[in-house]
Amino acid sequence: MRVNEVKKVVTRALVAVILLFGAWSTTASAQVRVVHRPRVVVVNRPSFFPYYYPRYYTVYDPIAYQRETGYSDGLSRGKDDAKHGKANDPSSHKHYRNSESISYREAFAQGYADGYRERMG
Repeated sequence: MRVNEVKKVVTRALVAVILLFGAWSTTASAQVRVVHRPRVVVVNRPSFFPYYYPRYYTVYDPIAYQRETGYSDGLSRGKDDAKHGKANDPSSHKHYRNSESISYREAFAQGYADGYRERMG
């Protein structure tokens, strides 16, 4: 008989605990509003000192730009002249004659010579 009394007490205590937690959970669930918000993703990018410098910037060097452009123009014109059997003369092109920059002309002449030599073999 003693075992039956213990089982009754444990069963009643277990039922009381289940009811107590069940009542709390329903009350708490009734107070919560379900709001569906879009997810926000925060990406932390490395920041470098000082903070006021832009992260991406381009350095514009007009002399270097003229050299690159002159060489590229001269290279293509030299290849074309060699392909069509014209004389090796960079001054026959208006890009060379009409340029106002000495660095462009020097680069054009170098590119022209390289392109002509490359195409002629």
